[in-house]
Amino acid sequence: MVKRASDRQCKMVFFPECFDFVGRTRDENISLASEDNGPVMERFRSLAREFGLWISLGGLHHKDPSDPPLPWNSHVVIDAEGKTKALYKKLHLFDLEIPGKVRLMESEFSKGGTQMVKPVDTPVGRLGLSICYDLRFPELSLWNRYKGAEILSFPSAFTVNTGYAHWEALLRARAIETQCYVVAAAQTGKHNEKRSSYGHSMVIDPWGAIIAQCSERVGER
Repeated sequence: MVKRASDRQCKMVFFPECFDFVGRTRDENISLASEDNGPVMERFRSLAREFGLWISLGGLHHKDPSDPPLPWNSHVVIDAEGKTKALYKKLHLFDLEIPGKVRLMESEFSKGGTQMVKPVDTPVGRLGLSICYDLRFPELSLWNRYKGAEILSFPSAFTVNTGYAHWEALLRARAIETQCYVVAAAQTGKHNEKRSSYGHSMVIDPWGAIIAQCSERVGER
């Protein structure tokens, strides 16, 4: 995908939340977490250097060396030299339990961040960082706008039910109220017996119009 983007003269590539993996269990989410300088990130740093692109990596299972039990859910932006230009740790963790239907408790295998991160200058504009469930809290998007963001990024792995109900509406709302472009790279399809994602990655302009959208099927637009 990075090579195709480079061939099409793209300047930046956006990956979704859980770009590294979607875990089946709590233990898997914790045990497979990696450090910022680990092999997962080094692979993407190498791709950035090879193809001369910036890369937004949303949702790294980011191991804390000083507190190993629970990793962060981190959004990392790397430049065309493979260097980290911004690192945001997800503030709002997604905990949902509907008895007899669904249970997804992110706080059981991730820990929340404690700080907002100022927008970062990139080749496509000044980028404000968020992750998935942060989308439901407009204060973070407004703060990014006040700090000069021109684009808001929401790498995500929305569940199918919440995606059908709210995905497009929330993204358009954040674009309209902040007058920013919104880039939302989204996981799609069935990951395992417990987890499926809604998909529909999209780009929205400040008017709230969808200017690009992917299908929920891999390989379609």
